[in-house]
Amino acid sequence: MPPADEFDYEARLAALTRTYVAALPEKRVDLERLWAACADAAADETWQALRTLAHRLSGSAPNYGFEALGDAARALDARLGSKTPCRDRAILAPLVMALREALTAAGRPG
Repeated sequence: MPPADEFDYEARLAALTRTYVAALPEKRVDLERLWAACADAAADETWQALRTLAHRLSGSAPNYGFEALGDAARALDARLGSKTPCRDRAILAPLVMALREALTAAGRPG
């Protein structure tokens, strides 16, 4: 039997992971909303919010075991970090779609 402090760690990590996974559908909605808004206006604050979402996911997802999600977010973050405007849809659309698919996959039970 594992020591009590190891058990507590595992239980806390499991709870944090459940909370993280539960928030992924909302992150997907945010991604879609920001992408649509960014495509319509390409306003600086919308572009920055999209980048912030990708950046945060790129850092947090691997901590919960979602490597593919982290990779997809990192790819979008890197492109947005290079000052690619949102209106450059040919470059960004595949990256946004990949992140959307990774969010969907990570949010599925099992």
